[in-house]
Amino acid sequence: MKMYKSFIPLCTALFLSACSSNYLMTVNTTNTIKEKDQGTFLYTNDTLAVQYSFAGKDGKVYVKVENKLDHPIMWNLKNSALVINGKALSYANNQIDLKGNVNQNVSAFSEDIIHGYFNGTATLPKDILLIPPHAFVEGRFFDLRDDVKKSVSQAKKEKVVRYGMNGGTYNVQQAKFNIQNSPYILSSFLSYSVLNNGEATFRTTEQKFYAETLFQTSTSLNNVLEYYTKQGDLMAYKKVKGENALLLGGVVALGAAAGALDNSRTD
Repeated sequence: MKMYKSFIPLCTALFLSACSSNYLMTVNTTNTIKEKDQGTFLYTNDTLAVQYSFAGKDGKVYVKVENKLDHPIMWNLKNSALVINGKALSYANNQIDLKGNVNQNVSAFSEDIIHGYFNGTATLPKDILLIPPHAFVEGRFFDLRDDVKKSVSQAKKEKVVRYGMNGGTYNVQQAKFNIQNSPYILSSFLSYSVLNNGEATFRTTEQKFYAETLFQTSTSLNNVLEYYTKQGDLMAYKKVKGENALLLGGVVALGAAAGALDNSRTD
């Protein structure tokens, strides 16, 4: 009986640690093309193509910039920013590993000096990326998980039933928005220059996004269709409840169990 009572705190702590609350945000766009199957976003003009994805557990934004020209492009990270509800965050302030493709060879752009090759060699500061003709660079920027949790927590939600990956249904607390009333507005402002005959032509482009759906659920993230299929328009934040209870309760329970075992030897 002593052993049974001693393990109640431990079981309680383990139960609390298993509970989690998931905060999720789906993103839509105002001026890019949304790919239907994968949910990624594509913007293209006469000089470059830019792809975005918000998928993943790390809350980072995947950005791929492809040069469509026969001339090199310099992407200025320092003068490019992600603007969130009016607050600008520079692309250059992120500790990231960038990758690029030059003539089918993949190179890592993560050193203090980046070397680009296009009928010669150019040495550029770290906050300026050289994109050779018909090549691309890609990277993951920022960490928006806290923003997701805060936006979902503060939104006025209602109970909705959704279909999950296991064929059943699950409950969520959900809020839906459009571009006029969304509480979370994103703008990706990119600054770049086209190099041609020794001259640099300065250009900018801006892609706009907004939070369309905010919802919270205790079901497993792997049961959420958009998360399981890695849709590019979904950001997720997982908050595990009872983490401290596991540490404290586990110590108390193990201590009590040890005491019970010790008592059993002396009884």
